[in-house]
Amino acid sequence: MTETLVIRLRASEDAPASWLIVDANGARSGNVQSGPIADALALSQGRRTVLVLPASDVTLARPDLPPVRGAARIAQAVPFALEEHLASDLENLHFAVGHRDASSSAMPVAIVARATLERWQAMWDAAGIRPDAAYAESSLIPSAPNALVLVLDEGTLHVSRPDQSAYALDAGSMQVAFDLALGEQTEAGEHVTFYVSTADYTANKETIEGVRARTATLQVKLLPDGTLPLLASQVPVARPINLLQGAYAAPTSFGSQLQQWRLPAALAVATLVAFLGAQGFKLWQLHKAEQQLDAQITQTFNQILPGQPIVDPRAQIQGVLARAGGGSSALLPAMSLLAQAIAQSPATRVEAISYRAGVLELHLVAPNVEALDGIKQAMSRDGATVELQSANPRDQRVEGRLQIRLGAA
Repeated sequence: MTETLVIRLRASEDAPASWLIVDANGARSGNVQSGPIADALALSQGRRTVLVLPASDVTLARPDLPPVRGAARIAQAVPFALEEHLASDLENLHFAVGHRDASSSAMPVAIVARATLERWQAMWDAAGIRPDAAYAESSLIPSAPNALVLVLDEGTLHVSRPDQSAYALDAGSMQVAFDLALGEQTEAGEHVTFYVSTADYTANKETIEGVRARTATLQVKLLPDGTLPLLASQVPVARPINLLQGAYAAPTSFGSQLQQWRLPAALAVATLVAFLGAQGFKLWQLHKAEQQLDAQITQTFNQILPGQPIVDPRAQIQGVLARAGGGSSALLPAMSLLAQAIAQSPATRVEAISYRAGVLELHLVAPNVEALDGIKQAMSRDGATVELQSANPRDQRVEGRLQIRLGAA
């Protein structure tokens, strides 16, 4: 799946969701759509599906952890590293762990109340949406190594710092929110990138432009279609924390991979069944040809040894031929070649077989001259001299006679 459907949920359950499709590089495909989340179900088929949850419901933190190895041990250590900074009981919270840089002891963590996450989960389950991941809005704010990134979004100011920490502020009082975001850490030489919708910029232009006096540079980037395209562009390229971990993990592997591999697996099974069927059919053909040849050998036995009891006609004829020095060692291999040749041309029928003085004669009925020639070529493999004595049409088929001179023992 090279495309991703990004669905953004709002803090109020009554507010419509919005969604957008992006490619593997984060480039948008089509326009932003909005409505009940169930309306996005059709677009989720065959695409990776990602949910973006309100920043107000998720807290991002970067606690320092000792060098603990193993996902299970890290998951156990994280809650206790944050316990003193959390107002809620640990058992009521869900902790999702991100990717720690090898050069840092800070572990990216996302914290959300279990009741809140389960409320969102009930919503997308009811809509039939099966997300592959769920991210907090704040974790999808672009970051820059030497700049403070601000995103004003419908009453919320998202902040992303150069140290990769991110959070959201209530922008009900725009000036207070800016003061908190810039704080005392902002130096005169710091750069600020400000993303804002056209409407929000127009409404807050004076306050936004006032930031220029407190920073070296202020780069304002307008978002004509709102914040979702910016957040969605970060899904394939950023390393946000997936909230769907532990008890809330998306059905992996087996369910999704089974869906992905269903068609190839079906084709593989069909191929195997066809192969086994073909092999079974070939075995059946060989068995029928062998039965037919056994009948002809019995007929030849009665011609060569009239009046003698038949126990094992092949062995008895071979014994007689061996005593007579009649090239017996070549007869049964020739019969084996004939059986294989007939199996390759199931429409060909052996009408009669005779053998005298090292010469095997076959009376065949085949669908065409090419089939007769195929039998001839097959019987020539062991150095025998094979001649097509006749080939006459009969009832839309060809009746032919082959004479095979077998080599001496």
